[in-house]
Order: sequence, then C-alpha cells, then structure tokens
Amino acid sequence: MDVERDRLLLRPLLSSLAAFVGAALRPQSLLARAIVTVLTIKLIAVAGMAVYAHFSDQSATVDAVAVDRLLGPSSRP
Repeated sequence: MDVERDRLLLRPLLSSLAAFVGAALRPQSLLARAIVTVLTIKLIAVAGMAVYAHFSDQSATVDAVAVDRLLGPSSRP
C-alpha cells in the first residue's frame, strides 16, 4: 500500500519537474533566456560546492561562540 501512495506523491513532483525542464529548453523571451542561464550557472556552482564538500572530508564546526557572533547573544528570562 505504501508503494501506491509513494507513486501518487511522486507523480505531481515529476510532472512539475518536467514542466520546468520543458520551459527551460524553450524559453520564450530574452529575459526568460537570461533567467535560465543564471539559474543554470547557480545550479552548477551549488553542485560543485556539494561535490567539493563531499570529497574534502572536512566537516563544518559550529560552536556557541560562532552562533553568538552571528545571531547575537541569547536573551535569558
């Protein structure tokens, strides 16, 4: 039963993904072509960062000092 439910949930995702790819392959205007180009470059950059992070075997360390520096100290009641 779970397999059938998963198929039903996956169908809208695949159809919207297919529509997105179809629109990217045949952009209608100059602005649409520019947007597709920029999004493609960003997608390649994010994929490159993910590959680098995966193969570098380094994990990002976050400690309380870094969080306080970025977000500010937490307020205590």
